[in-house]
Amino acid sequence: MMALAVAAILPSCTKNDEPETVAPTFEISLPSDSIATHATVTFAFGGDVSIHPMTRASLTELNLTDVWVFDYVGGQLKATTHQTASDASFGSPSLTVDYGDHTFYFVASRGDTPTIDGTTISWAKPSDTFWSSLTMTVSPGSSITQAVSLNRVAARLRITVTDEIPATLASLSVTPSHWYYGLDYLTGDAADDRQTARTVNVPASYVGTTGQLVASFFTISPQSQWTTDVTLKATGTDNSTLSSISIKDVPMQRNHVTSYGGSILNAGRSVTLTSGDEWVEDDAVTW
Repeated sequence: MMALAVAAILPSCTKNDEPETVAPTFEISLPSDSIATHATVTFAFGGDVSIHPMTRASLTELNLTDVWVFDYVGGQLKATTHQTASDASFGSPSLTVDYGDHTFYFVASRGDTPTIDGTTISWAKPSDTFWSSLTMTVSPGSSITQAVSLNRVAARLRITVTDEIPATLASLSVTPSHWYYGLDYLTGDAADDRQTARTVNVPASYVGTTGQLVASFFTISPQSQWTTDVTLKATGTDNSTLSSISIKDVPMQRNHVTSYGGSILNAGRSVTLTSGDEWVEDDAVTW
């Protein structure tokens, strides 16, 4: 058997931070059968697993919602399994595969409304997502335990509003010039680049607070560091634009958080970049 744990939050206004980086493992057990030509491979995703760098978390704590396993032989897709959190056996998907050489591709995510087109999984709202692949030989009489590390393929933009929140503020939105909503599960590369506004409503409980309104926006990230221009807009209860800020060359990277904080309703336009710690690195920016 084998164990995984992974860390999407959907874009939301929250006072709490999201779970940290995971480095899950899988265990694969194949029954011995000298007569059959195939074996059932079970991937167990439950239980505690190590999280890089020094903590631990479970599948439940990480709020994983979807797990996919794709089986390829000779470059051809042979079998697929997809589990959601509502499945009774969630966390223990199985595939029946023929003896021989196989490459398995794993995707685990909590993004919203996933769809598959070819080898691309896209989400209406991407969130924390992990990917990996494993090549192995399934042979008669096999008894195999194989560790697999999943790698985070998501990046996160976090916005902290330092204004005192007025009752007239209804929502906060970001419109990036580049934002990736999909993942090619064969390569682990980002896909489905869109220029779409991402909007979160401001709960009434934040009215009158200062520095507590935080919104997080996830994207699937290319493998190398990249930049995107972002327009940040505050919208009033009457649908009017209360404020709009344009930020150039926002740095984004896999397994990294880029944090921006400052006044929106009385925003200055200068931006200062400093470094800190979050997942692997937190680019903290004040406008």
